[in-house]
Amino acid sequence: MPAVNGSRVLLIGLDSVDVDYLQSHLGNLPTLKRLFTGGVVRRLDSPGDVMSASVWPTFYTGTPPGEHGRYFTVQWDPASMRFRHVASDWIDSEPFWRPLAREGLPVTTLDVPMAYPSRTTAGVEVVNWGAESFGNFHCNRPDIGREIARRFGTNVLGPDVPVDKSRRRLARLRERLLAVAKRRGELCRWLMKQTAWNLFVAVFPECHRAGHLFWRDASASDAGAPDDDVVLEVHRAVDREVGALIEAAEAPDTSVVVFSLHGMETNHSQMHLVRPVIERINATFASPSGVPPAGRPRAKRNLTGLLRERLPTSIQEGVALAIPVGLRQWLVGRSYDREVDWRTTPGFALPTAGQGYVRLNVVGREARGCLARGSARYSQYLESVHEAFLSLRDAGTREPLVDSISAPGERFPGPRSDYLPDLSIAWRPVAPATAAHSDRLGTFTGRLKTGRGGNHRPAAFAAVSGPARDFPRSASLRTIIDLTGMVRNLVVGPK
Repeated sequence: MPAVNGSRVLLIGLDSVDVDYLQSHLGNLPTLKRLFTGGVVRRLDSPGDVMSASVWPTFYTGTPPGEHGRYFTVQWDPASMRFRHVASDWIDSEPFWRPLAREGLPVTTLDVPMAYPSRTTAGVEVVNWGAESFGNFHCNRPDIGREIARRFGTNVLGPDVPVDKSRRRLARLRERLLAVAKRRGELCRWLMKQTAWNLFVAVFPECHRAGHLFWRDASASDAGAPDDDVVLEVHRAVDREVGALIEAAEAPDTSVVVFSLHGMETNHSQMHLVRPVIERINATFASPSGVPPAGRPRAKRNLTGLLRERLPTSIQEGVALAIPVGLRQWLVGRSYDREVDWRTTPGFALPTAGQGYVRLNVVGREARGCLARGSARYSQYLESVHEAFLSLRDAGTREPLVDSISAPGERFPGPRSDYLPDLSIAWRPVAPATAAHSDRLGTFTGRLKTGRGGNHRPAAFAAVSGPARDFPRSASLRTIIDLTGMVRNLVVGPK
């Protein structure tokens, strides 16, 4: 092992573990209780309030979204005017540990979400063994990858297909989450013994999946709803494996950093309304009278979109799980594509896991843009979008549905800010509407069909123990980018 001036760091990511939920259940989570009571705990700011999935590339690159350009697994390519799966041949982003590994620092990583497969043999990187995001299993060290596949299998978690699920299916998913958490702990300990490391990074996504599937509103009265006990059960399983992993580190000079980049709460998403609202705004904007046309706009759905609307959810999930990863990723993008006359389409909805994303068809940025930035027409359209979404109310309760609308590219300027959504819509904490009304645009009907009782909220934290507890940068942690900088400084030592 090369000589290193810094200390060893065990960096454990608990994907989407909510800090408030955690603190209210510490009595059932002995490992995390020890870390929270004996270490330094800091809540961290992140870009998760406007782009929830952007937190992982923000963390591992140590740069804001305007620098790395990533906010989802499928994004809009303005050059080709289509949706594409984000890969290293398009929007590349290098994790902070790769330059360190190339310089000789021993690094081992497992399942960091949204990280691309490494193209070098420096360090040991395992991606998509059992990760939350879509992608094929890969290890940059083929010998280790083959042994992992033989001993522990691959793609053990499987994708989360966002459709409604039966009670029987949920029961099977509960069993899988508990089994995968245990196997992940075994794989982590095996990697810890088989590889040289001064930085060991392991991410546990099981609580993320459990939160989506089993989270329920504390005020829910439906006795048949998935029980919050499953969420706690999965947290306890992960807590056990984290404890065993810390014990396996066996070195008093090892700093332990346990972190989460966003939290979980009851699902309040109204994402099912974004596309129809944008379509009606576009139709109204194109109307000489400025009056929305009667009835719902007749947007031409492609075959993928029609099948998603009409096939039973069990069949949709079965097909998604059976087809190759690359085809599945292509279909996600295709479900948002339609026959569009770009000369008269000023804006459109983007794929999302919960927030509402809108992109404008800007001249000079989009290959076939029709809105000139700074023009009167651009300003009028932007104002129409803001007014329409802020006017949306639940048709039954009359509660407003939208909390705020922000511009990610303005908040996170940088060389890749043009890849980000132009608008991000944050929802109010009310139940997903089946009918929404706007005095300007009329009524919209539909249902959120993701099968998710829980969704993300911006609540990041880090708990630091071991030698790093007394490190000055631990006490000054404010953002998830600070977390990256602290870990880098810990493992390389003072310059």
